[in-house]
Amino acid sequence: MFDEGSLRCLRRNAKSVVASKMLIHKDYVETTDVNDIALLEVKNPFSFGKEVAPICIPMGPVPFVNKDAVVAGWGSLYIDGDTVDFLRQTSVTILPDKVCTTLFGKYGFSETRQCCANKRSKGACKGDSGGPLMVRNKAGRFQQVGIVSYLMGTCGGDYNPQVYTRVTSYSDWLTRGVSSSNGYTYIGSPKADMLETTFSFIA
Repeated sequence: MFDEGSLRCLRRNAKSVVASKMLIHKDYVETTDVNDIALLEVKNPFSFGKEVAPICIPMGPVPFVNKDAVVAGWGSLYIDGDTVDFLRQTSVTILPDKVCTTLFGKYGFSETRQCCANKRSKGACKGDSGGPLMVRNKAGRFQQVGIVSYLMGTCGGDYNPQVYTRVTSYSDWLTRGVSSSNGYTYIGSPKADMLETTFSFIA
């Protein structure tokens, strides 16, 4: 996560949660990162309360172009930096699809499956992949509209947009994934050995 000046750290009462299973989208394309989305099944249930709650997931299209959004992650401040053990967040602006296609079309960018965002000297960086891109709904609650996927070049600079998986395109897949255990792989199996088994959240 990079932000020249106003990066916010969220460390208070952080807790670690162990994931036991994972479900990777069967049509994930490694060369373009289209369908770059997965679900994790945790070993023990979350304890929801005043400071811990599930985020809203839109079940249909959301008009978020040119809107400010919040992105969070455990990534580094620069492309060759180390990841951190506490969550950080910053703000970005979601760009029009045609701008994203112009910038990332040669890498296989999909306007229906992906979106991109940027703000001067702010955004996701190395190690932030999988983090949420969030906007507020009319009720003022955050809803997740994207997942950090990739960026080209270095972090920072006046103009270096990042690409996100468009969550609103996967509502049916998410519904099926949380309704059934079919297709899940146990963490630690050869198919899932690229995933770390522990992640953190803020409580």
